[in-house]
Amino acid sequence: MRVLGWLIKKNRGWVILALLAAILSNGSQIAFMFFVGELVNQIEGRSKIELSFFLLMGVFLLSNATTQFLYQLTGRYCTERAAHTLRMGYLRAKLQSSVREAEEDSVAHAMSVVQNELSNANQYLSSTLFEMAGMSVSGIIVFVFLIFVNAKLTMVFLCPTVLTLIYVVLSGKKLSKIVTATLEEKNHLNRIAYGCVDSFPMITVFDAKSFLMDRFEQVLEKWGIAEVKKDRMFAIFNSLSGVLSRLPLLLLLLAGSYMVLTGEILLGTLITFLNLQKSVTQFVMNLPSWLAGFKTFTVNLSRIDVA
Repeated sequence: MRVLGWLIKKNRGWVILALLAAILSNGSQIAFMFFVGELVNQIEGRSKIELSFFLLMGVFLLSNATTQFLYQLTGRYCTERAAHTLRMGYLRAKLQSSVREAEEDSVAHAMSVVQNELSNANQYLSSTLFEMAGMSVSGIIVFVFLIFVNAKLTMVFLCPTVLTLIYVVLSGKKLSKIVTATLEEKNHLNRIAYGCVDSFPMITVFDAKSFLMDRFEQVLEKWGIAEVKKDRMFAIFNSLSGVLSRLPLLLLLLAGSYMVLTGEILLGTLITFLNLQKSVTQFVMNLPSWLAGFKTFTVNLSRIDVA
């Protein structure tokens, strides 16, 4: 987390700008969907609809398109800038390291970091982190908005979501242990491979090729087993999360339909909930894989020396 905090500090201006753009984008989308629900309510109540109402809807629709463009632009640039900062920070740290730190073992470690930890962290920063941050901001803003629209219907929507979150926390702990173990096996494999290449003349002199090949195959097998176990657990936990994420929508539809029939809410309010709940369910449904991916990302960062 120290390196992540360093990256945010180095790019805090763009981080703040991307966060503001995400809030504006989600806010304009929520406002437009709210007006769609109000339009249905006015039609249902046979009220007179003014031209200014449609003009205001058009303004929010255009603002949503504009703010979405700004959000994509600033968000992508921010993550790419952070990835560049991480690469340059690691290179600067290696160039400034002392001669004692540049021994054979450190070279093997540096090559492993560049090929694995640094590469994976750059890829995560450039793609997954942007998507995760965007859906997180969207889910939180939508959830707060729905509470103000109708607290009772939001509580119906909240109960199964809390159960899903409990499941996510428990599964995330299990996945983080598996991910960490997989990274350790891969790092061990890379160090053996580099050692074989670097010490090949000595290995040839002492005829240790068969011994090292057996050792490499043992470590390779352990890494393969760890990768298969990790992928299997990802598949199981994400499948169960997908099933649980549909419970809020089902209960929302049943409870909302009953409240519409009894006259407690109007149809437009239910339509607003049905259109916006997707932002929250997508956020919850992807949490297990996000937590596991973020754990992998932070482990990779902890092995990258930038100071």
